Parts: sequence; C-alpha cells; structure tokens
Amino acid sequence: MGRARSALAVRASKESLCDAVLKAFSVKKDVAETFDEFDDVIDFCRAQSEELGGKAGYDAWYIWRVGDWAILGDLSLRLGQNPDVLARLSDGLGEVIFASVDAFSGDACFAVYAQGRTRRLLMLEDDEVIEEGFPIPAEHGHFMDEFGDEELERLWTSYGLPTLEVDPSNGPFDCVAFSIE
Repeated sequence: MGRARSALAVRASKESLCDAVLKAFSVKKDVAETFDEFDDVIDFCRAQSEELGGKAGYDAWYIWRVGDWAILGDLSLRLGQNPDVLARLSDGLGEVIFASVDAFSGDACFAVYAQGRTRRLLMLEDDEVIEEGFPIPAEHGHFMDEFGDEELERLWTSYGLPTLEVDPSNGPFDCVAFSIE
C-alpha cells in the first residue's frame, strides 16, 4: 500500500458529496482550490492539515470523480473516526463505501453503509479483526482467513473504484480545508 489514507465513495455529484460531508461533520469550508495534479493536492493537504504538520486546528480533504462515483479522500485518516456520521450520510446520499488503510500501523477498514446503517464492516485494528454485517458480493466464494490491506483493496476495487495503492492520477481534484476546532 502507498501512503496512509481514507476515502469514501458515493454515486452523487462532487458538490453534493462535499456539502453533505461538511454538514455531517459540522465543519465549514475555509479554503477551496482545484488542482489537476495529485502532487499539488498533497501539498495543499499538508499545508492545511494539523495532522500532517500544517495549519493548527485545520484539516483538508480532496474530492474527484471516477465514472459514476464521487470520491472524497482524506490523508489524515479523520474520516473513519466517527462511523455513525458515515452511516448517517447514507440516508441522504445513498450507499456509502468507505476504506481506510495505514500501512505503518497495519490498520485497515472497509465498510458499506446504506439507509443510515452499517451494512458491512471489516476492520483490522491492533492485530484484531472486527467483522459486522453481511458479506458483500465480492466476498462470495472467497475464504477470508484474515483481513488486511490486500483484502481491503480487493473489496474497494470490486465497486469499480480506483486502487488505493497508488495516488490517483486523473483530476481535477477539488480540495477543501476547514477548521476542526
């Protein structure tokens, strides 16, 4: 896996995804920029995110499209810290697919939310696998002896979503920074 990151994907516009996530997390957009190159996204997120050594009290996300999907990415891994918020997002946006991976710690999470509820959760945290809900179609016929970054990648990409192993290459990327205080 590449750098630590989390992302959520919905079949909606980039604008409706951004508005819904900002509202759900009770934060207001402070700075917004659009970039064509992902290196510029990384520079923006680092400068605007306290977790990444940037602006104190702030964080940043990036949003782009792949086919029918709007994807919101988070290099500081804050998106997955409140799964109840992610579940509530599915009430207004439809099915929400979530993935988070941190190769340094070995933690990984894959979740599907629909109608305000967790439909599927697979999480590896502190070498312990947590499993909730019912298997998704991509799990059928696969015996999962352990969950980790490879299985996370397989499940995420089964939705037609781009790999998490490498940085995205097809912009434009809409970036937003917001106060977390």
